[in-house]
Amino acid sequence: MLDTFRQDSRHAIRALHNDPGFAAVTALSLALGIGANTAIFSLINAVMLKTLPVSHPEELLQVTAGRGGGRGYFSNPVWEQIRDRQDAFSGMFAYCRWAFDLASGGEARNVNGEYVSGQFFETLGVPAILGRTFTPEDDRRGCAGRAVLTYGFWQREYGGRINIPGKTLSIDRHPFEIVGVAAPGFTGTEVGASLDVMVPLCAEKILHGDTSLLDADPAGRWLRILGRPKPGTSGSHVSARLQALAPEVFRATVQPKWPLQDREKWLRLPLSAQTAANGLSSLREDYRQALFVLMAIAGMFC
Repeated sequence: MLDTFRQDSRHAIRALHNDPGFAAVTALSLALGIGANTAIFSLINAVMLKTLPVSHPEELLQVTAGRGGGRGYFSNPVWEQIRDRQDAFSGMFAYCRWAFDLASGGEARNVNGEYVSGQFFETLGVPAILGRTFTPEDDRRGCAGRAVLTYGFWQREYGGRINIPGKTLSIDRHPFEIVGVAAPGFTGTEVGASLDVMVPLCAEKILHGDTSLLDADPAGRWLRILGRPKPGTSGSHVSARLQALAPEVFRATVQPKWPLQDREKWLRLPLSAQTAANGLSSLREDYRQALFVLMAIAGMFC
């Protein structure tokens, strides 16, 4: 009986293989499986594995506060204290993503923008393909409105015309001088996000006036801080130096009007550093565990 069952099974399988419908379903299933795996690996590569297209991305570190990984956002007063007191980085910068309205009137036309501090391009090792990038002199209180465009935005918006430096760009109804265009391939430090226009951090005051965040509550969270350690300085050494610096930073920014418990908690905050070679990503931070599960599932069906 067993032999008869095996023989009947072989006949059934041959019949299915000879059935055009079965072949089509099999091909479709394989295509969907391969397509799904490809999509998953593309997502994992972009969000988890791919390094930033900047000079020596493996050296980049992000400054964080708090324990257990901490928080990665700071206020401008805290950023200025860290910037002016640190001694472990050869260069560091703060930045914040923002939507800029380029319409000179009428309906808004928002693009992906960033406020960046003066050493942003220098620290990342990103040159200008046209004009120049920012320097620390561009990021001083009371600064003039200046802008650097990404290569992709320059191509789309201006058709790659080389006479762009010196032209004026309207940002939230304020004139900004275009000083340069960043090298091709650079889209900021946020993985999976596009970028069009960058302006100095000090220009936040131009756009927001009395509601500016530059001197707002030190406990506010809107800036990320990245840096490149001095040659020969390890990430653990940078974290140790930041931890030693933390009491000074938070004593200088504590607010007397805060409740006693909040002041004490503020003064105990630690500072540390973690790798930023793969850039920063809210998607990665919020869904890290789910992304690893997707990676495991894709690996099982390869």
